[in-house]
Amino acid sequence: MKYGIIANPVSGKRSLNDKHKILTEIVGLLKDATLVGLDTKSPEEFCRCAHELSQKADTLLVAGGDGTFSLVMNSVSRDIPLGFLPFGSGDVLRHTFNLPRCPKENALRIQNGTEHLIDVICCDENKKALFASIGIEGSILLERDRHLANDLRGFTAYGLATLKILFDGYIKADLRVTADNKDVMTTSNSLTAVITKLPYYGYGFKVVPQAHFDDGFLHLLILNAGPFGTLYALATALMGGNRLGEYYKAQEINITTSTQQLLQRNGDPENEKRTHFSFKVLPKELKIIF
Repeated sequence: MKYGIIANPVSGKRSLNDKHKILTEIVGLLKDATLVGLDTKSPEEFCRCAHELSQKADTLLVAGGDGTFSLVMNSVSRDIPLGFLPFGSGDVLRHTFNLPRCPKENALRIQNGTEHLIDVICCDENKKALFASIGIEGSILLERDRHLANDLRGFTAYGLATLKILFDGYIKADLRVTADNKDVMTTSNSLTAVITKLPYYGYGFKVVPQAHFDDGFLHLLILNAGPFGTLYALATALMGGNRLGEYYKAQEINITTSTQQLLQRNGDPENEKRTHFSFKVLPKELKIIF
């Protein structure tokens, strides 16, 4: 088959019925296409489904959000081209690649699109990501998930979680950073360290405006601001690009934290905190059609 569509049943705000209706219409538009995934019950089952579909399709279309895309890119061969059908809330990929909000418009664009080779972050030598961070974001995302469980969605859930964690005594960390095997800084009371290939976070926040998806470098931003400084940074990120924090770029970055911290990759936090993190760039590792 030419197109395989792997769809996450729990991503974003749309109901399962709405997703099925939209994606069935997309199957009709693409003609030679198959839809799977909406009946999966766990991330593990979803990843197996994506892997199996990738072995039958020429191009794999990922219907979901940034976390869904991360699951798929870590489950399939680097050789298969991927397309993105945005069904998530923050949709970093949609903002970065200037994609339409409408999944059907994206499907039509993919039909006539160009294959782009994208750099990827290898985290701790075993997981791929397009953006990651150490620090407060992991706690915010866990708090957001609690709001999602209570049927709050989208930016409302994320905004309430951000305010609660910012003003609820989040424990900052001292960081020791090496870049390309050189000590570049030791910093105190850091709120977050962002390691990314993409300029955007979710909801259109341009947090690391220097980042680019195919320049062969990792982009690091360290933010030491307090709650009000962080809100200012978010405000500037919405108005063209964040102007706060210390910025570096390198091909390999290692970070040691003074207190145990969470790592988040593509919008999904890890389950356990730790103090040592490593990242390296994998140039032109990913094929995306848009």
